[in-house]
Parts: sequence; C-alpha cells; structure tokens
Amino acid sequence: MLCGEDSMDADAPSLPGTELGEYTALLRRRGHLVCAGVLGGLLLSVGGVLAVPETYTSVTAVQVLPSGMAEFTGERSGRLAGEVNLDTEAQVVGSAQVADAVAERLGPEGAPDPAELAESIEVTVPPNSSVLEIHFSAGDPEEARRGAAAYADAYLELRGARLDALVERQLEALREEKEALYAELDEVAGPAPEQVPGQAPGQPPGTSGDTARTEALRQEIAALGGGTGPLRALRETVEPGRVLTPATLPEEPGSPRPVLWAAGGAVLGLLAGLLLAVVRDRLDPRLLGAGGTGRVGGLPVLLDLSRPGRRGRKRFPGLLGEGGPDGQRVNALAHLLRVRLGARDRGPGGRVVVVAATTPGRAGAAAAVNLAAATARTGSETLLVCADPRTDTVGELLGLPEGPGLAEALMEGEDPAALEVRPDVAPRLRVLRYGRPGVSAPVQGSGTAELLDLLRGGADCVIVLVAPMSESADVHAVAPSADLVVPVVEAGRTRRSDVAELVASVSRLGAEVAGAVVLPLQPLPGPAPETVVEDLPGSSPRQEEPGDEETGEPEETEETEETEVVIPADTAGTRS
Repeated sequence: MLCGEDSMDADAPSLPGTELGEYTALLRRRGHLVCAGVLGGLLLSVGGVLAVPETYTSVTAVQVLPSGMAEFTGERSGRLAGEVNLDTEAQVVGSAQVADAVAERLGPEGAPDPAELAESIEVTVPPNSSVLEIHFSAGDPEEARRGAAAYADAYLELRGARLDALVERQLEALREEKEALYAELDEVAGPAPEQVPGQAPGQPPGTSGDTARTEALRQEIAALGGGTGPLRALRETVEPGRVLTPATLPEEPGSPRPVLWAAGGAVLGLLAGLLLAVVRDRLDPRLLGAGGTGRVGGLPVLLDLSRPGRRGRKRFPGLLGEGGPDGQRVNALAHLLRVRLGARDRGPGGRVVVVAATTPGRAGAAAAVNLAAATARTGSETLLVCADPRTDTVGELLGLPEGPGLAEALMEGEDPAALEVRPDVAPRLRVLRYGRPGVSAPVQGSGTAELLDLLRGGADCVIVLVAPMSESADVHAVAPSADLVVPVVEAGRTRRSDVAELVASVSRLGAEVAGAVVLPLQPLPGPAPETVVEDLPGSSPRQEEPGDEETGEPEETEETEETEVVIPADTAGTRS
C-alpha cells in the first residue's frame, strides 16, 4: 500500500522555468502581435519620412580672437583658460540683434523673419577650443549655405563694431581727463606775463616758479598722452575673429534621416507590440501555460509538459518511458503523490487519485495513463479506472482492445477484478476499462462510491479518470471518495473559469486538490458516439441470492437522452 512515514509540506513545488521562460513562451504565443507592431512602426516611420519636409543644415566654424583689452572687456572670465567667454559669444550669435543683421543681408529677395531665423540657428562650442560652430537649417541647400555664411559675417561684423565702440569710448574718456588736467594746470600756474613763441598755453617762461603740484599735473598729462597712442593703434589693428571653415553646400538633408526614423519606428512598434501581446495574454480567458495556471486560485503546477519540443514543434505526449526527461518528470510526480497520499489517514486499503479533465479530448486520458504507468513503475500496484466515455486514448496508449469494464460492474454487478486487464507495457498496472461500445456507465449513482471502496482493497493506488465538468457531473460523484484530485489543463483550450469552478467544487465536497498537470494543445475531438443506459443509475453492484425469481412481467425501461461523448479524431477506433 502507498504509504509515507513523514508528511510532506503542503506547498507544491514552484512553477517550472523562470520569468524569462514565461516571456519566451509569451513571444511564441503572441509573436504575430509583436511582428504586427514592428511592421506598423516601420510603416509609420516611412510615412513620416515621406510627409516631413526635408531640412538641410550647413555648418561654418568661426574662431573668436581676443580683443587685447581684457582689462576693459572682462574677457578673461570665460569658462576656458583663454581670454574669450565662449558661452557669452554663443548667446550673442543667437541674439535678436544678430538675427536682424542677418535678415538685412538676406532681405531683398525673401525678407526672412528674424524670429524664424533665430529658430533655425544652433551654436555649439567644441571642447577646449575658441571656435564657434554655427549650424543653420533651411529647406533648400543653397538657403542653408547662405544663412550660415550670413550669420558668420554678421556676428564678426557686430563683434568688430562692438570692439571699435569700446576703444572709442576709452579714447574719449582719456581726452576728457586730459583736458581737465590742463584746466587744473592753468589754475595752479596762474597767468604768464609774457608768452614765448612755441610755449604751451599757461606754461610760465621759466621753471624757477614751478611748484610741485604743477610738476605732478604735467606728469599725469604726459601719462595720459602715452595711453592714447596704443589705443589708437589697437583700433586700427584689432581683429574680432575669422572664419575657419566657410559654409558649405549640404549634399543631403540632415532630417529626416530614413535609417534613424526606421530604427525608431521599429523600436516603438516593438514596444507597442509587446504591450499589446501582454494585454492580450492577460485578457485571454484560456490558460496558455503553466504561468497562467499557477495564477488561478493559487493552484500549483505539479507537472508541465506544455513546452514545445525541439525546433518548436508541439508535442502530443504518448506513453512516456523512463528513458526521457519527460518520463522522469512524470516519475517525480508519482513520488510526490505517494508522499502526499502517505500523509493522509483514511484507514486500510489503497488510495484514490482522481484525474479530472477540463476539456473534451485526449488530454485527461494521456495524463491519467502516464501517471498510472509511472506509479506502477515506481513499485506500486496500480489500478486505472476509466470513468470517461472516451476510452480510445487509453486503449491506444496502452495497447488495449475495447471490452467490458466499469459500466458492466456498475449495471450488471459483474466482479470488477474479472474485468480488469493488464497491459504489456506496465506489469504492475491494471486497467478497468469504461465498458463495451455504446454503453453508458452510471458513474453518478451511489454504487460508484461502493465500487471505489471495493477497489481500494486490491491496489496500492487507484487512479480514476473522469470526464470534464462541462460534459457531466461525474467528478462531483467521485471526488468525495478521493484522497487527492489532480486537474488536467490543456494549454490553449482550457478556460480559466473551468479550472476555477472545478477547484471550488472539489473543495466544497471536502476533497483536496493536489495541483495541476499542464499538457500542450491536443488534436480536436471527433464526433460523439451514441450511448444507451442498460440499467437505472444509482444501482450498486449486485450479487444473485437464492430466492430471486422472475415475476414474468415485462420490465419497463426508460430511454435516456443521448449524451455528447466526443472521441479524439486522431485516435478514434472502430467500434463493433
């Protein structure tokens, strides 16, 4: 019997894979949305390139030379170690005064607006240099070249005029100061009795009467006279700057740049596509993988076989052996359930595990068969009970023909042990098939619980495969007798609401949900076969007792409605 000396923590193992794996799976599922976003971004960028007018930019480089009057202009306070404050000069180039001068130079034909000119100019300062780079943009290459050249010339002209005005102000100040000193000298020396030809006005004929004050004034006048000469020479020789690189004719537009726009459009489209993919994935009512399954009511994922195989191909798991990684993962699930079942005290006998499908098709049968085979491989006597009318998948995977089983045990009272078959692929595994073709087993009758109690005594583990709740309420009839319930999620087809409803219903019945098994999307099921009920539901397994006699009266039978039982299209066998 399945048992475990130590109990296991109720928390299931964490979801397989990492967040990166979940995002990779998201890209596989919603790759078309991401590609559509990238394509849309590229198309928008192409439209923008065609719609936005071309802009040409011409560049000219101007070297700003020191004026030689740093003590008057304050040029030594610049950000560099030189004598020119390039930050200030860059602001001067972009000023309205220069823009007005440029408009006058370009004016006769187009009469450009100075405000528009100021928006078309950009001035940069290369590091560790005394150079201003003037960038002028226009819709025509020739206009861009003329604008850049006009800005360079207007700036240099304005700077030269500013320096000339500064020198002139200094000379005018010196002249006024010199005249004031001459006037003071006249007052100190007094009137001269005689004026000798060639003497300056106010100068006495001799030096015997000169005072110390007179000498000092004369020295100041001489010093001022010595300062005006260099200023006059500076005014004639000062150079405000020179054009290092004349404005050239741009060969291609500076904007829009098709490559840059295409790259930006692709990146923005990629972000939009990713956002749309995430939103679409979150709003999808279907469960698309282990990540979404784990977020439904905190349901842990015990086994995930939904990841694609090599080269991205989808997998339709058959009977997994011990040799492959998937088979070992199923074995690990069998060991986990053994420990969980061993921690439960339900008296003598084996344990019952209900494998509940959530979608019609082969997903539930494939999960139940592999779990039963793995449990048998790990050393436990295992009985697989097929309570789902779709028996073709079980027969296909285990190589079993159709025959009597659960339906005959419930309706005709046959011994279930005599109806069990042993597949060759798993020696410790026995299978109680659903029943003969066309017969419907009354799983929801009261005899099901009695039959499961009877089956406990003949196996260490009884695995019961039931139909999805969307087709029948069989899981409600079997769950109270179960030790654990394992929902089977078919990625891409199972709805979130179906899993949530199944978990809630099983919990209300007092059964424990161990965790989910996630399988990839399986082939669509085929048409439903016709089934009939040969006895009233709810009858328990009968045994003939002495004294039973036929009354001779005909027994009334009721025709039951046809139930939709779907057989997988790719595995549907021929019923006889």
